[in-house]
Amino acid sequence: MMEIPTYGELLKLTWFLVWRHVVILMFVSMTIGWAVPVIFNSTIPEDSQYILEICIYSVLFLGITPFILKTLFQKQFQGFQVIFQRDTEPASPSASS
Repeated sequence: MMEIPTYGELLKLTWFLVWRHVVILMFVSMTIGWAVPVIFNSTIPEDSQYILEICIYSVLFLGITPFILKTLFQKQFQGFQVIFQRDTEPASPSASS
């Protein structure tokens, strides 16, 4: 049976994820937002800014978020640790009835 985390533990986990996402998103946005105009030596048209934002969010969620979640399972929080447990056997249809 899985133990349900307390409200305080949930807040710690939320803070862990949110501040890392905000800091990394700011870094990625500033880096790409600065680099693209410098590389192409021009300003970015408004239509292309939307595409650029989609690219930034794709990098964040497909590339960086898995890394952040991996570190979540390695971090020792005060009083608890997050553990990932995989079911080793597939659930049989007769066992769930």
